[in-house]
Amino acid sequence: MKQILEDSAWKKTLQLIEEKYGKTLQFRALKLLNDQKKTAYSHGDDFIIPLSLKNHDLGNIIINRGSFLSDEQKSEIVDLIKFLVEPQVYNLHLKTTEQNILNQKDNSERESRKVVKLYADLDDHEENRSKKLLSQIIHLKSHTPQTRHKVALKIHEMSERNLFVRLNDIINTTTTAEEILSLSDTTIYIEDIEMLSATEVHLLERFLTLLPAECSDSCPVILVGSCLLMESLSSKPWSIQLKNDLSGFYFDIDRVPLVQQTSHEILDLLFFEVNESMS
Repeated sequence: MKQILEDSAWKKTLQLIEEKYGKTLQFRALKLLNDQKKTAYSHGDDFIIPLSLKNHDLGNIIINRGSFLSDEQKSEIVDLIKFLVEPQVYNLHLKTTEQNILNQKDNSERESRKVVKLYADLDDHEENRSKKLLSQIIHLKSHTPQTRHKVALKIHEMSERNLFVRLNDIINTTTTAEEILSLSDTTIYIEDIEMLSATEVHLLERFLTLLPAECSDSCPVILVGSCLLMESLSSKPWSIQLKNDLSGFYFDIDRVPLVQQTSHEILDLLFFEVNESMS
């Protein structure tokens, strides 16, 4: 897909891996093997990293002659691909799917113009903000509360929102999901989702059902901290939507070198939309 090869996240990852490991990358939209469960595997001399997010198979990243790398180097490359490339490929996949649907409707119904106009209005509204987040909820995983808080503050700063508040600071005065939804231009930080009461979790679940399909400045952003492993999310007694949202934009901070955990460049590629000029 031409859009992926022109994407800034792809170009930066290509540069990082070539400089550090001396390897080149390829993207293939079709899977080489039927085994969808593998995180990564060797195929001849090459090292293959399947891309898959929210039950969408997005293709493969091929590290040319990557099977000769050490296990540690392979693990580092998988982390880079999962952090930098996979979310952007998923975002481009959604845009392409959405455009195809709009084109089909445009051929059959005049009402489809209203849908196109709606998205145009959203774009006009958000032009005033130089950076747009890819998701209204981001899961920040680290065993250190201070690390989660540090990354949350950096994302808030980059998103250019006015207010940064902790959920436990507003929960006594903001008691409904509708009231939380009205906190536009605000970043709401949850220090540890496992410390929330059942009532607070239900409030968060209700809030998620009210969010628009497209990320919008008119709604708050929720940054959720925890020390939960990805595989442990499924066992939690939470709604399917909450667990899906927590796994959709999941940042395992501890797997990133300390000096890069609040890197503007890394966080930009992970959580913010690419410029329209790159699409």
